[in-house]
Amino acid sequence: MASPLKTELHAEVRRCAEQTALAFSDLQEAPKKLSASHVKTAVPEFGLNLALTLRRCERGLQDSFLYGATGIVAFGWVACAVAGWEAAPWMGLWWAAALFLYNVDRLRVDPADLQNVPVRTAASTAWKNFRRISVAAAAGYLILWPMWNRDWVTLGLVLGGSGFALHYSIPLRGRRLKDVPGLKTFFAPTGVLLAVLGLPWIHGAKGLESGGWACGAAWGYLLFNMTLCDLRDYEGDRLTGVRSVPVILGPSGSRRLLLVLLAMIQCAILLCRELAPLREFWGVLAWAVPLYLGALWWAVRQPRSERFYEWAVEGMLYLPLVAWWLATG
Repeated sequence: MASPLKTELHAEVRRCAEQTALAFSDLQEAPKKLSASHVKTAVPEFGLNLALTLRRCERGLQDSFLYGATGIVAFGWVACAVAGWEAAPWMGLWWAAALFLYNVDRLRVDPADLQNVPVRTAASTAWKNFRRISVAAAAGYLILWPMWNRDWVTLGLVLGGSGFALHYSIPLRGRRLKDVPGLKTFFAPTGVLLAVLGLPWIHGAKGLESGGWACGAAWGYLLFNMTLCDLRDYEGDRLTGVRSVPVILGPSGSRRLLLVLLAMIQCAILLCRELAPLREFWGVLAWAVPLYLGALWWAVRQPRSERFYEWAVEGMLYLPLVAWWLATG
């Protein structure tokens, strides 16, 4: 006899599947419903076509993860600039790794996504071929670029790191890293920071030893981002047994954690402004970070759309680059 939890889970997944199918049907029918023949008196045909084209481009940037991957590169560039390192040799690898891992993950159906991101899940079918091409192209770059440069250390790190990261969503002996309690929330922030700082450091870049507060601020910043995303995923993760930090702490506890993280990030930024070089950059961050992250914390007190998380929350990755531009431009 099925347990009440399994019965509830199966019923919820069926309900989400029906909603997803309906949402995807609506997406397919939208251009027909909004065709110029239906709205001639209200919207010029050119304006309507432009609006539909822009909406498809917006959806494409998100579903392909181009926006998120570019944000990771922007964040990594600033991290290297703060450390005084050259970022250019690694930017292509960061971008390719982000596209590879994300699109591999999206090619697999996760029951939690039916609840957490139904619109993105519904649109995934239309992008399946693009995802396969992205995975193949990114994997080719990740392998061939180090081989071309005879950089066997980077090749080994790429192969080992990619295999470990794939285990996050692909089961091994019936278990994923995502299923380890708490790891869903900590995995991505730690992985991104290791990638953007670890590659230059292993290849001889100096100065990281004096940047402990900056590294702490960067990790806390990325953890704030991931906690927000997992707070969005709370219901789906809870129903499918994924124990992220928000599932462990609950929504109220997670919002309190976000405030603690924000306070810790701000303290680290203020210390960097006093103790580290680039005082103008840290000075801009000292007011930009609490304003932006505080606004996000306030906003997620109520349910928000997928677009909010896709643009505003992922937009956190671009904030340090804007701060750098304001401070040095």
